[in-house]
Amino acid sequence: MTNFDFKKLVDADYLLKTRDNDNVVIIDARGGMLEEGSLMYDKATVVDWTDISLLGEFGGEELGKLLSKDNYREIFNILGMKEDTEVLVYGFTMPNQGFGDEARVVYTFNYAGFDNVKIIDGGFDKVEQLGLNKNYNPENDRINVSNVVREEAQDNKKAIFTDELLSLVNSADVQIIDTRLEAEYNGRVIYGENKAGHIPGAISVPFNSLVEEDGFIKSREALEEYFVSKGLDKNKLQITYCTTGVRASYVAVILEELGYKVRNYEPSFARYANVGEVE
Repeated sequence: MTNFDFKKLVDADYLLKTRDNDNVVIIDARGGMLEEGSLMYDKATVVDWTDISLLGEFGGEELGKLLSKDNYREIFNILGMKEDTEVLVYGFTMPNQGFGDEARVVYTFNYAGFDNVKIIDGGFDKVEQLGLNKNYNPENDRINVSNVVREEAQDNKKAIFTDELLSLVNSADVQIIDTRLEAEYNGRVIYGENKAGHIPGAISVPFNSLVEEDGFIKSREALEEYFVSKGLDKNKLQITYCTTGVRASYVAVILEELGYKVRNYEPSFARYANVGEVE
């Protein structure tokens, strides 16, 4: 059962309560990791993080940045979202699968001024158990944003980019949080970054360490204790990063809910590894 008291979190059974509500949009955030023919909730639309982000080459400054609010208005219209719509989003069930893509949707939609978006706690494993599934057909079930002319967000105050980040490394008022797996933090290259290791002084807080073995996000009390044990200080600015900003978004959303001041490094380590020193 859901442990974390968070207004942007519901359990899978909530889908049953809202199933016949025309003002509800369901997003399957597993996106490009979802294989054709895989099961998905029958009323969901598949959205990949790349569908709602600026695109560019891996390791470049553009990949992972948010789009303009005008772009998101176009995307919301494609999804059938209106001002009174409630959006429910699920991803893979962690800690064993997924990258926290569902929170990337929350992070992105909140930037665009849409706050009524909620994560389905426990991920698809819990959704699947409802028995209201169909087989995924990419042509019919994934959002098509090919006609959206993408522009970079101009007023994204919750993000940080490489030049500013480089100026803040080793600052006493800043804590940089590496949300990748511990193996990546300790020097294993999994996703093709140009260097191994981590940003100097970064604190390892793996994104999937925030969930229980059954897939539910840990309780507020457990998360508070965990972050304190990691040395996080609410009087400082926390900067989250991963490889391309997705896993970092997940940690950023939860940290912000617990009262931390957070900015997400959107191009993340894929970019940093090309321009900065590591340890």
